[in-house]
Amino acid sequence: MKEVSEVRAVAESSNVFKIVKGLIISFITTLILLFIYATILTYTSLDESTIGPVIIAITGVSILAGSSIGAGSIKKNGLLNGGIIGLIYILLTYLSSSITRK
Repeated sequence: MKEVSEVRAVAESSNVFKIVKGLIISFITTLILLFIYATILTYTSLDESTIGPVIIAITGVSILAGSSIGAGSIKKNGLLNGGIIGLIYILLTYLSSSITRK
């Protein structure tokens, strides 16, 4: 009986690790894409009205990348784990932007 519970504990911690991995990938993707966009915005005559749609697109791409990689190898409940990655990403982004605003 202990072996079954130990295997479940390892599997659950592995899923948690994959969710954290997906979050890290999402945030790294966001940082890279935002840096590229900021560089383009700085050195070209691109209008600043594109900021809103581009931020939304970058957020979507980042969540998709992190969820795909983080939950891709999970055989069971992959969609649920991908949703958890997206939800945590949005919550952390909201909290960090709320804290940094005056």
